[in-house]
Amino acid sequence: MRLTSSRLILTLGFALLLQAGVFAWTYQDLMFFRQPMAAIVEAGPDAFEVHAVEALSRSQVTRRHLETIADAAHTFKSPAVELRALERAVKVDPTDGPLKLKLADALRRSGQLARAELLYREVLKADKGGIE
Repeated sequence: MRLTSSRLILTLGFALLLQAGVFAWTYQDLMFFRQPMAAIVEAGPDAFEVHAVEALSRSQVTRRHLETIADAAHTFKSPAVELRALERAVKVDPTDGPLKLKLADALRRSGQLARAELLYREVLKADKGGIE
């Protein structure tokens, strides 16, 4: 069988489609959290939980994904998932004061007052105009 340019183009096109399909299937948990929050909420708590658990089990997740997971977890009243996502996000960027405040607030809401207070104090101390 002779390989013509049209067959080559068709084969390459098919390979690209196959690769895109495999990528979408493999990373569907992360793609779920690239949607607007309204779409995530509309999908419901069960879909959220499945995708959040899968995304959080990955060794590398972007801060954007982690914050989206935390926001959705807060909406769905899933404090364990919210805390896990925020703790990982703070590890990604430990100098981000507003992110630490978000984590401290989640800790406070979950009853972990001592840890929340430590984070609040850490943020205040890092702020140049803060108190000790």
